[in-house]
Amino acid sequence: MKFTMKLFYRSGMENGYYNYFTQIEDHYLRRHSGIKLLSTMDWAQIETWKSKGVPLQTVLRVMDDLSNNAGPKRINSLAYFAQAVATAAELEWTNR
Repeated sequence: MKFTMKLFYRSGMENGYYNYFTQIEDHYLRRHSGIKLLSTMDWAQIETWKSKGVPLQTVLRVMDDLSNNAGPKRINSLAYFAQAVATAAELEWTNR
């Protein structure tokens, strides 16, 4: 399935549905090398962000910020970022 998603990404669908998921997945897995696959709950979290219209760059920025500040704490799930992403998205929407 991941291979199929990569085909959509490489075909130029930069803002497409599959790209949103793939970008978050790739970013998370690169930052947290001990994790090999996202859980079902992680995919559901990405779906929630996508359905609420949270911009991809907001999610990636929050992931970077929290990961950089986590210190030795191991982040095992995208749920760790959920509240911060919601807060950042709300701030961006109110500042438009």
